[in-house]
Amino acid sequence: MKKFLACALAAVMCLGAFAGCSSSSKPAEENKEATEEASTDPVYFAWYGPMTGDSKQYGDTEKWAVEAAVKKVNEEWGGLLGGRQLVVDFYDDKNDAKEAVTIANKVVGEGKYTAAIGGFGSTPTMAAAPIYEENHIINYSPTSSHADYSSLGIYMFRNTPTQALETSAYADYVHDNLGINTVCILNVNDDWGNNIAKIFTERFEELGGQVLSTETYLPNQTTDFTPMISKAKALDPEAFFPVAYYQDSANILKQADGLDWHPQMILSSSTLKQELLDLAGDLANGCFLMNCYTPDIDTEAFKEVIGAYEAETGKAGDAFVMQTYDVVMQLATAVEQAGTSDPEAVRDVLDGMTYEALAGEYTMNEVGDAVRSLQPIRVIDGAFVNIANGDPSAE
Repeated sequence: MKKFLACALAAVMCLGAFAGCSSSSKPAEENKEATEEASTDPVYFAWYGPMTGDSKQYGDTEKWAVEAAVKKVNEEWGGLLGGRQLVVDFYDDKNDAKEAVTIANKVVGEGKYTAAIGGFGSTPTMAAAPIYEENHIINYSPTSSHADYSSLGIYMFRNTPTQALETSAYADYVHDNLGINTVCILNVNDDWGNNIAKIFTERFEELGGQVLSTETYLPNQTTDFTPMISKAKALDPEAFFPVAYYQDSANILKQADGLDWHPQMILSSSTLKQELLDLAGDLANGCFLMNCYTPDIDTEAFKEVIGAYEAETGKAGDAFVMQTYDVVMQLATAVEQAGTSDPEAVRDVLDGMTYEALAGEYTMNEVGDAVRSLQPIRVIDGAFVNIANGDPSAE
């Protein structure tokens, strides 16, 4: 679909060019290329995400990954396009849609950015997307998983599995591999949480399972989850699925323990962060989740970057490091391959691009999603463990 739209756009542009063609059109194009090649100005990307607020820890992780990638490009590659430095400016959207829109208008107004990297959450990213699309600026999100995001335009890309793919895989594994037939859901009441709850329910029930109840809570407001947990406990499901970020998930684990309720806990992919383990302690043990990141990825590039992150921060690596680093490096590679920092040319390289990422090779599909495989994870002895080849906790 992206390729079709791009081709249609190109056709319209070509017709316009022929209609207004003059003898100066070719020299003008040559001058543009010469200016690009001779430029010593930096190549600019913008990053937007939560630097304050309840999701700040995710933003801190992404910021580290961006800075590590920029250092790699500038120091080891010698910059881009024959020596131009890569510069990334950081903008705090607080994981809020209105803030993301304000930032998008500022990015567009600056007139210097090839791409905007972000946002963290689907809701702010989707709110900002039309502005980037209208102004032909690439918006490449490391983590926005809402199924509709990358279909919002030909300049939209993402580096994470869609909710449709990821949540269906969750339902399949929980039902078929964990042998669970009844689940209660408690999800944050936003686009991300509601969509996951809907997709999981539909797929799980297709498989013959039952979702006994679905409760929601208000983001950034609800702190007492005991009424919802008590309702779920009374239904006696085999598993409980809080669709929440790590801080709320840790609180839910604590409050469920306070009610002496210990079903199989299923956590969202976004909880694969050291902060969950720090907050929940032993209560995290036994929790199940899925993620395209696993600590046992065996590539030299992965070990180098994740090792540096862990050494500098004292925290375990996660998908937010891996996927954000990959976004910056893939955009930098696309600039090099395009031979220009012009967003339209770089977008054309990204469309269908195959890229050697930290975890190995992936390809952008027809709507601009990086196709990554998911792995089943269980928390065992305070660590995230890949159980694809067997679950040590079951032995």
